[in-house]
Amino acid sequence: MSRINPIRSILVCSMLLTLHSSGAGQEISTARFRNGVDGYLGTVDSEIWALAPTTILESNPNSSTDANNDGGESQCLMRFDGLVGKASHQVPQFATVHRARLYVSAFDQGSTVNLHRMLVPFDQSVTWNSMISGVSADGLEAARRKDSFTFGKIAADSSEIVFDVTDTVQDWVNGEPAYGWVFLNTGGNGWDFYSSEFENVRQRPMLEIEFSVPAVQVVTQK
Repeated sequence: MSRINPIRSILVCSMLLTLHSSGAGQEISTARFRNGVDGYLGTVDSEIWALAPTTILESNPNSSTDANNDGGESQCLMRFDGLVGKASHQVPQFATVHRARLYVSAFDQGSTVNLHRMLVPFDQSVTWNSMISGVSADGLEAARRKDSFTFGKIAADSSEIVFDVTDTVQDWVNGEPAYGWVFLNTGGNGWDFYSSEFENVRQRPMLEIEFSVPAVQVVTQK
């Protein structure tokens, strides 16, 4: 496959309205975080590449994860900041997460990609070497257990791929550090998707969280 310069970009997120009520009478709300929506800056995504181990790679609208990218592995990291808090666009701490999904728009088929939760932080200056020869799913840099995965082949020139990340997002809402994920390719056939800098906003990565907050019970004395 031809080499596309790796990426680093800032995502934008937004909070949408309450969808419905749960069986227990709790309102279920949905928060969606996507670059270019409502002007809320909050997410960093970056690609690191073994053949450019000390180079900060940025500003590309495409991202590739490949175990053999022109002779060196490439990995993608993605983090959504500001998910949890008291503001109207955030998910309240200790809310119940009913479902969380990460959406990316893939445009090139490839080997199966596993999504692992990051256990260490990274920033916009991340490189292959700063992550100690890339990220390993060793229980130290990234979780051994994958959060989700995708099969290699996609249905068309551009397909929306959905990763179920409910358990990890619930942990973040409960107070664990939200360091994001790493996309790790299981083979040498690169799997490509549009980054948060892609010109079409609808094809940029999006994190969607459905949650509810227990109703406050008021007790009055007689």
